[in-house]
Amino acid sequence: MSAMRDALRLARAAPRPVASWLLLAAGAVLLLAAEWVLWADEVLFDADGFSERAVRALDDDDVQEYVSTVIVDTLIEEGSPDLIAARPLIEAAVQAVIGSAAFEQLYETALRETHRTILSDDPIVLQIVDASVVVKPTLANFNPELAESIPDLDTEVLEIAESEALHAVLDIAEGVRILALVLPLLAVGAFVASWAVARGRRRAAMRVGIALVVVAVLMVLLLDFSKAVLEALVGGERAGAAAAGVWDAFLGDLRSWNLAIGAGGALMATAASPWFAGLSPAQAPARVWELMTAPGSNAGRLMRALIAVAAGWFALVSPGDFIELCVGLLGLGAVYLGAAELIRLLWVERAETAEELARAAAAQRPRLSPVVRLATVAALIAVGVAIVAVLVSGLRLIGGGDPGARAAPTACNGHAELCERPLNEVALAATHNSMSAASEGWFFAAHGDGIADQLDHGIRGLLIDVWFGSPARNGVSTELLGGSREVMVERYGLEAVESRERIAARLGPTSGRELYLCHGFCELGATPLRDALDDIRRFLVTNPAEVVIVFIQDEAPAADIAAAFEDAGLDRYAYAHPGAAAPWPTLGELIDRNERLIVMTENAPDAPVPWLHRGFDLTQETPFRFHSVDDLSCELNRGRADAPLFLVNHWIEDIAPSPADAELLNARDVLLPRLRQCEAERGQLPNLVAVNFYRVGDVMAVVDELNGLSATAERE
Repeated sequence: MSAMRDALRLARAAPRPVASWLLLAAGAVLLLAAEWVLWADEVLFDADGFSERAVRALDDDDVQEYVSTVIVDTLIEEGSPDLIAARPLIEAAVQAVIGSAAFEQLYETALRETHRTILSDDPIVLQIVDASVVVKPTLANFNPELAESIPDLDTEVLEIAESEALHAVLDIAEGVRILALVLPLLAVGAFVASWAVARGRRRAAMRVGIALVVVAVLMVLLLDFSKAVLEALVGGERAGAAAAGVWDAFLGDLRSWNLAIGAGGALMATAASPWFAGLSPAQAPARVWELMTAPGSNAGRLMRALIAVAAGWFALVSPGDFIELCVGLLGLGAVYLGAAELIRLLWVERAETAEELARAAAAQRPRLSPVVRLATVAALIAVGVAIVAVLVSGLRLIGGGDPGARAAPTACNGHAELCERPLNEVALAATHNSMSAASEGWFFAAHGDGIADQLDHGIRGLLIDVWFGSPARNGVSTELLGGSREVMVERYGLEAVESRERIAARLGPTSGRELYLCHGFCELGATPLRDALDDIRRFLVTNPAEVVIVFIQDEAPAADIAAAFEDAGLDRYAYAHPGAAAPWPTLGELIDRNERLIVMTENAPDAPVPWLHRGFDLTQETPFRFHSVDDLSCELNRGRADAPLFLVNHWIEDIAPSPADAELLNARDVLLPRLRQCEAERGQLPNLVAVNFYRVGDVMAVVDELNGLSATAERE
C-alpha cells in the first residue's frame, strides 16, 4: 500500500500527460495481477470452486476416457489376472459409472473434502474412496460372476505430517484472499485516476479502453499458448486431450473473463474515440465502413490488412467461435449505438469552429421535456450499471457472495425441502432389528429383506444388535458375555432360549470369534457385522446426498464396534455431535461436510471415539414391549425428557414378528395418529419411526406427511 501511495505522489508531481500514462500503465499491470489472484482465490484455494471445476473436467469425453483407463488398470492390477480377458466389459462398466450423476457427486465430495483438509489447520488425513464400490454394481448388470471377481480396494490412508511447506501453502492462501480484495480496487482506482488527471478526458477514456483490450488480448494469447504447451509436454494423444480438457475446466473461466474485459474495453474505446465522437447512430456504421474500405493512412491500411488476415484465420480454424464472436460484436455495436444516442440526447457538443456552429444551428434539436430528460438519464445509468455489472461479476467482485460458500444440495434424503432443516427436525423411516431378514436365513425374521434393500427403499434409520459369536460349520454360536441362562430367559423368554439351545447343539465345533448382528441369539440368525457395514458404506458412497442413523444395541465392547466401523471405512462419514445441548446441523450441512452417518450405542458407559455417541444421552424413546395395538403409548422409556432426538418404537413385541400385525400397525390410519399423539405429548417431532416389515402398510408415505411433504413416488 505504501508503494502505491508513493506512486500516486509521483504521478501528481509529474506533468499531467505523463502522470496519466503512468497511472494507465499501473492500472494495466494491477489488472493482470488482479485476474490471476482472483482466479487463484476462486479456483485453487477454494475447496468448492476447485471441486466444481474438477467435476466440470470430468464432463469432458477425453478426461472421462483417461480416468476410466486409470481405474480399469487399477482394478485389473489389484484383482485376478483372469480379469485381463474381460477388460472390454470392465471398461464399458467403468465408462457407464463415470458418466453418471452419482459418480460426479461422489467425485466432487471426495475432492472437496481432500482440498478442505489440506487448506485447514486440522490434522491432515487424506482417505481415498475405492472405485470398486460404484463399479461392481454396474458391472453386475453385464456379468454378475465377473463383478464378484472385482477386488474391493483397501481403504488407503495418507497422513501428511506438519511441515514448513504446508504452513507456507496456508500463508499463501491467506495472502491470496487479501490480495483478491485489494488488487481489483487498486486497478480500478488507477484507471480512474489516469482519466481524472488527463487534460483530454475523452482521449483518456479511449486510452483506458484500449488498455483493457491490450490486457485481454495478452491474457488470451498467454492462456492459449500455455494450453498448447501443456498438451505437448504431457505427450500422447489420449493424455494430451485429457490435459486440454482439464485446462479448459480450470482456466476456461479466466479466458472468458478476458473476453468480457476486452469487449468492454473495445466498447469504451470506440465510444470515446475521435473517429466516432458526435456521430449519430445512423452515421456510426458509415464511419466503420469508411475506415474498413478507405483508411486515410498507411498505418490504417496496415491495420486493415492485419485484421482481415486474423479474422480469416480465425474463421477457418474455429468457425463456431467465429460466429459467436460476430454475434457478440453485433450485440456490442447495438449497445454502443443505443448508448451514443442517449448521450446525444443529453449533451450537445460545444461548437468551437464556424463549421460546427453552422451544423449545430442546422440541426435545431428541440429542447427535451423534463420527463424525457429524466427517462433518458435513468436509461443511461441502467446501461452503464449493466455493463459494469457484467464485467465486474465476471471477475467475481460482486454477485458471488461468500467465496467459500457452496451451493446448497438440491435434495437431501430425497427432498429439497429437508436440506435446511436441522436433523432433530426431520422424521426418518427406521427398521427395528434391521438385520433380521428372511432373505438372509433368519428365524423369526422382522423383515423380508436385508439392510441393503432397506436403504434402497428409503429407510434411513437402522436399529441393529451387535454381539460376539463363534462361527461353526452350520451357523454361529452366541458369546453371551457372562450372561446366565436365567438372565437370557428373563430378557428373551423361555421359548427363545430353548430354541437357541436346540440349534446350538447341532452347530458342531466352533472356532474363533467375530462380531455379528444377532437378536439375542446368533443361533437364530446372524449377519457378519462387516457385511452389514459394507452395505452401509456402498450406500453412502453411491448416494452422496443421504443421511443415515445407526442405533446399536451393543452387546459387544464399544471399542471393538468402533474398530469395525473404521475397518469398513465408515469413520470418514461419521458425524461427531459436540454435546446434547449443542444445536444440530441441517441435513444440507451434514451432506456438504460429508458427515452423513450418525452412530449411537445403547449400553456403552463411555464413547471410545467422538463419533460413537451414547445414544440415550441424545435420544428419548417410547416403550417397546407392546402386545397389542391397544397397548401402544407415548410414555417416556429410556433417555432424558429433554433429549434432542425422539425414537418412536412401533411394533408388537413377539418372538416371531407377524406381517399381519405390521399390516395393521403400519397402516396410515394407525401409524400417523400415534405419531401425532406422541409429538403432542412429548413436544418433539418423532425423528426415528421404527417398525417391523417396513414394506407393509404406509410407512414411507406417513413419514413424508410427518415432514410436511407432498406424496411422493415409492422409492424402490
